[in-house]
Amino acid sequence: PLNAIVGFSGILASTDEEEEKQEYVSIIENNNTLLLQLISDILDLSKIEAGTLEFQYSNIDLNKMLNELTSSLQLKIKSEKVQLTCHPAEENCFIHTEKNRLSQLLINLISNAIKFTTEGYIRFGYELRGKEIYFYVSDTGCGIPKDKQKSIFGRFVKLDTFSQGLGLGLTVCRLIASALGGTIKLDTNYSGGARFALSIPLR
Repeated sequence: PLNAIVGFSGILASTDEEEEKQEYVSIIENNNTLLLQLISDILDLSKIEAGTLEFQYSNIDLNKMLNELTSSLQLKIKSEKVQLTCHPAEENCFIHTEKNRLSQLLINLISNAIKFTTEGYIRFGYELRGKEIYFYVSDTGCGIPKDKQKSIFGRFVKLDTFSQGLGLGLTVCRLIASALGGTIKLDTNYSGGARFALSIPLR
């Protein structure tokens, strides 16, 4: 992304066509976002390993948080052929957790689904299962090849060499889920796309 930002900034300064300028500005903005995400992932990974990543627990309205995520992530979907929907299991659900880290986990998973889904749906929600709360994100995207399923949470593992990102997002998800006392896994029996499941203690 840094190469794109530097390169297109130079081109932008030398063009007079308004349409071309807008196209280059859009490319620069997209790569700015990507670069910030990459830096954030690397910093989070370093903080987790150093034991300095902050966790501030509080009581939250889970359904309200998920509705807010739906509204913000809807803006990332560029195709009318993809539908993003949220499916809460309870009419009201208040839990004690780390809101920012839980949001980060779900945003990473849903953003991945958006990246690899060109048509169909992306669904996410939760269920209460005994002393755990079970979150899921499923899509009708390209799915995870069998040879990548066991290593998908490893560092620098990417489905597509040409896709954006460093392949650290799922690694960060796994480590944060563990720090929350939970687990995250890929449903290898899910067909037609990918389905990730996140379980954390229900408080």
